[in-house]
Amino acid sequence: MKKTIFLIKSSATSYCPVCMEELSYRDSCKRILLREGHERHVCIIRRMKCCKCGTLHRELPDFLVPYKHYTAQVISGVLDGQITPDDEDSMDYPCEMTMHRWHHWLMKNTLRIDGYLRSVGHRLPGFTEKLLISGAPLLEILRSSMYNWLETILEFIYDSGGFLVP
Repeated sequence: MKKTIFLIKSSATSYCPVCMEELSYRDSCKRILLREGHERHVCIIRRMKCCKCGTLHRELPDFLVPYKHYTAQVISGVLDGQITPDDEDSMDYPCEMTMHRWHHWLMKNTLRIDGYLRSVGHRLPGFTEKLLISGAPLLEILRSSMYNWLETILEFIYDSGGFLVP
């Protein structure tokens, strides 16, 4: 089986989510990416080091989910019920146990995600104060209104220095 290798590099200046100082390039590392049909790709991802606090960060593109090998599109498809173990066309997708773990991962992080979204929402335009102080779960609002909800949520959380439990 032929492997495809992708070099992923951003031209944007990256900042440390811990102390907000500029990050500098340190080295690169390999990251396995699984796609539809069990296509296995290798991504070369830059590792950045904070000039002030010295912490290391991986520069992930928005289609990758931290600590997961499948793309955000596949994971959100499973979480939204579009991809199930019973689908004949999903035979090449993750196994049923992996799908179960993803559902458990989302359930375990739901309150954390909602808290991060409310925190970030107070700093960004587009979130009304009425929505932020309401009891409405922001995760469910984003899930129902955006096709790329997982990528958006992960960007909000990780770019603001937050994290999800793996």
